[in-house]
Amino acid sequence: MENKKILSNGVAYFCSSLMTQMVNLILIPLYTRNLSQQQYGQYDIILSIQQLLALGITLGVYSGMVRFYHEYDNKLELRNTAVNFSLLWGLAFILVTWAVNPWIYPHVFVQLSDSTHLFIPYVVMSSVLACHNLIYTSYYTMQFKALLASSIQIATVVFTLVYALYFFLVLKMGVLGILQAQLFGHLTVFVLLFLIHIRQYRFRLSIRKLRMMLGYGTGLMIGDVSAWVLSLSDRFLIKGFLNLSSVAVYSIGYKIGMLINPVFINPFMSVFTPFKYAMYKETAGPEQIRKMFRLYNFVGWLCVLGLSLFANIATQLVATEAYRDANYIIPIVAISYFLAGAADFYALGLHIARKMKLYSIIIITAALINVGCNLALIPLLGLYGSAISTVIAYMASNYLFYRFGTKYYSIGLGLLFPYKYLSVTLPIYGIYFVLMQVIHSVLLEILFNGILCCGFVYLCLLCKLVTRAELGGMIRQVLKQKSNMSMKGVQSEL
Repeated sequence: MENKKILSNGVAYFCSSLMTQMVNLILIPLYTRNLSQQQYGQYDIILSIQQLLALGITLGVYSGMVRFYHEYDNKLELRNTAVNFSLLWGLAFILVTWAVNPWIYPHVFVQLSDSTHLFIPYVVMSSVLACHNLIYTSYYTMQFKALLASSIQIATVVFTLVYALYFFLVLKMGVLGILQAQLFGHLTVFVLLFLIHIRQYRFRLSIRKLRMMLGYGTGLMIGDVSAWVLSLSDRFLIKGFLNLSSVAVYSIGYKIGMLINPVFINPFMSVFTPFKYAMYKETAGPEQIRKMFRLYNFVGWLCVLGLSLFANIATQLVATEAYRDANYIIPIVAISYFLAGAADFYALGLHIARKMKLYSIIIITAALINVGCNLALIPLLGLYGSAISTVIAYMASNYLFYRFGTKYYSIGLGLLFPYKYLSVTLPIYGIYFVLMQVIHSVLLEILFNGILCCGFVYLCLLCKLVTRAELGGMIRQVLKQKSNMSMKGVQSEL
C-alpha cells in the first residue's frame, strides 16, 4: 500500500466531509431559527428513529460487501447482488410500513402538526434509497476511488439543501418539509447512479455471495442495534426525564460535537478500512496499523480540543441564545466520538476472526452500561449526565474489544495510550475556561484559541506523545500532496 495513495484518498475524503458538513451547517441554523425548540426536538427524535429503522432495512448487506470484497474476483456480481437485494427487501419494507403506520405513529410522536402520520413512511423510503446509494459509496471506497465515493455523499447533501430551501423555506412545510427534502435528495442521487451504471447492472442474485454478505451483516445487527442504544437512545431518555426542548439543546451540542466525525474520523476510517483488510496478513501489517493508531490519536485529540475551544462560537453561529447550554455538551460528545472511532483498532481481531457474536455481545454490554448510567446521571446532572454516560460506555467497550480482540490478532496497541492525551488536553481547556470569564471579544477568543491549539502540539512533542519525525512526516506529506494537486489538478475518476 503506497503512502501517496493513502494520503491522496485521505485528502479527498477530508475535503468531501468538509464540504458535506458545510452544507449541513447551513441547514442547522435554518431549522433552529424557523422551528420551535419542541419541533426541533421532535425532528431529532425522528432522526434517531430513522437510524434504528435503517438497520432493519439494510440488514448490513453493504458491510458484508466491504468485508468480502477482496475475496471474490467478480466484483460487479458482488455489487449487483447487494444492490438487487437492497431494492427488493427495501420495497417490501416500504409496503409493510405504509400498512402498519396508522397503528404506530400515534404512539411514537407528539401531534404537533397535521402531517405527523407521514413521518415514518418518509423516513423508511429515505433509508431504502440511502442504503442503495451507500452500496455504491462502499464499492468505490474499497477500490480506493475516493473522488467517486465522495461525489455521492456531496451530491446527496447538495440536493437535500436545494430541496430544503424550497419545501421548508418557500412552502413552509415544517418538519415534513425537511423529511421530504431528504427523500427527494436521496431519490435524485438514486436515479443518477442507476443511469450511470445501467450498462453494468444485471438483475441477478448470487445466492452464495448473498448468504456470505447477509451472514456477516446480520451478525452485526444485534451489535448495531446496541450501538444505536449506545449513541442515540439518550434522546428518548432525555425526553422522558426532561422535555423536547431539552432534546433540542442536547441535539445542537451533539451535532457540533460530532463534527469530529465528518471532519476527521470518517475520512480517516474511509482510508483505514480498506487498508487494514489489505495489510493485516502482511508481515509488516501490525507495525503499519500501529503507526495509523498513533496518527489517529494525535489528530483526534487535536480535533477534540479544537471543537471544545470553538464550541461557544459555533453555537452562536448555528443556533439562538436559547441553545447556549449546548456549549459544555460539545467537548463530552467529541470525546465519545473519538473513543468510538478508536474501537475500529481494538476490534480488528474480532472482525478478522469473524467473531461477530462476541462483537455484538460487547456492544450490547456497552449499551446496557449506557442506559444504566443515563438512568442514574440524567436526574442528577441533566443533559451533561447523558453525555458523560456515553463516554463511560465507550470506555468500557474499548476495554472489552482490547481484552478479547488481541486474542485473535495482536498489533500491540496500548489500551491506556489515548487517555495520556488528557494530561495535555485538560489543562489547556482549563486555561480556556478561565480566559473566557474575562474575554468577551470574538476576535480575541479566536486568537487565543489558535494559540492554545499550537500549545497543544508543543506539549504533545514535549511529553513525547508524538515525535518530531512523525509530525514532520505528516506535514511534509500534506504539503507535497497539496503541491501536486495545485500543479496537476485532481484527476477525475469518472
